[in-house]
Amino acid sequence: MKPMPHVATLSLRLVFATALLCSLLAASRAAAPAPARFEKDILAFEAADKTNPPPKDAVLFVGASNTRLWTSMALDFRGWKVINRGFGGSQLADALHFADRIVIPAAPKTIYVQSGGNDIHAGRTPEQVLADFKAFVAKVRAALPETKIHFIALPPSPLRWSQREKQREANRLVEEFVREDGALNFVDIFPHMLGDDGRPRPELYVGDNLHLSAKGYALWTSLIRWDTALKNFAKEARTNPPPADPVLFIGSSSVVRWKSLRQDFPGLPVVNRGFGGSLLADSATLAHHLVLPLRPGRIVVYAGGNDINAGRTPEHVLSAFQSFVEKVHAKQPETRITFISITPAPSRWKQVEQIKQANKLVEDFCRNNAKLQFVDAFASFLGGDGEPRAELFVEDRLHLSPAGYALWQPLVAKALDK
Repeated sequence: MKPMPHVATLSLRLVFATALLCSLLAASRAAAPAPARFEKDILAFEAADKTNPPPKDAVLFVGASNTRLWTSMALDFRGWKVINRGFGGSQLADALHFADRIVIPAAPKTIYVQSGGNDIHAGRTPEQVLADFKAFVAKVRAALPETKIHFIALPPSPLRWSQREKQREANRLVEEFVREDGALNFVDIFPHMLGDDGRPRPELYVGDNLHLSAKGYALWTSLIRWDTALKNFAKEARTNPPPADPVLFIGSSSVVRWKSLRQDFPGLPVVNRGFGGSLLADSATLAHHLVLPLRPGRIVVYAGGNDINAGRTPEHVLSAFQSFVEKVHAKQPETRITFISITPAPSRWKQVEQIKQANKLVEDFCRNNAKLQFVDAFASFLGGDGEPRAELFVEDRLHLSPAGYALWQPLVAKALDK
């Protein structure tokens, strides 16, 4: 009986991975410090796993101190079963050495590798960084062939700015390997951490100019969580370049699902940059990437409901919108920004008081700036009984139906005409 094609392919991959692992181990260990210095950290991970076994289908982060210090990881990646396997000062060779003890036993469905910067700092070459990552991939695949592996690019930092060319070369080599492999993924954080002057953005780091600040982790969170969406936007921009002076719609899934956007606003150069499930904070964090390069004359924002649903306060929603406005107007002070009120969806009716408060805070903020507008659609979504009108939502009782978008359209059009 012939083996199933999938099984045969999987077997070949296992054989190849094992052979590759053997050939890479010696090269990758060259000049690497002894891993034994991390034995205490590894024992702590193993003890924690015995007390609280890793969840099934987890997302495991392994790396150095920027991973270890990511104390907000579980909150930042809400909905993901995250495991933090960061141990400060480690190199890729250490992640490889201890994979049998702190990575493979957890059997994660996804792995993010954040390492390599300490390797370069210790004098190892970009080629050795690549060799270590190849060996890590081979080792994991030999045991967990279905696990998806992502490599987070070596980040720039003010403290190690003199090492930037070697960091860039290591990133280039790994990205090339990832592209050739086809099943790996490369998350390129490097350019997003640089300012207009081409140097690391100071606000992304704490006082040591090496480790990330809260704003740095917020940027990483958005770049990792929305990596696929960002790459899709970039691909779309290459094949269908955005128009000059566009009207940019940005926000969460209700923007993504507005399929009739061009038909609803004929004659306007609309661009859709919605990414489903996102927070208003994500739009603010990614403004440098998603908004400023397009130089929009007008922006329409719909977000904030996911923030409330994730446990963020109305004040947090206001702060995120203020951050978005500040980033846009710092570079493009004439851009007009319109905020659509957070919708009272049936599935989130229990949050209605927080939604009302968030809307009021944003409306008050908009009232004090001539470049801002607040579209108050909240009451229009309520029926005579004071509850959400079912016909304005699809079956999930969260997202808008065609009738819901038809309600939005004239309100937004009026704001854009002002």
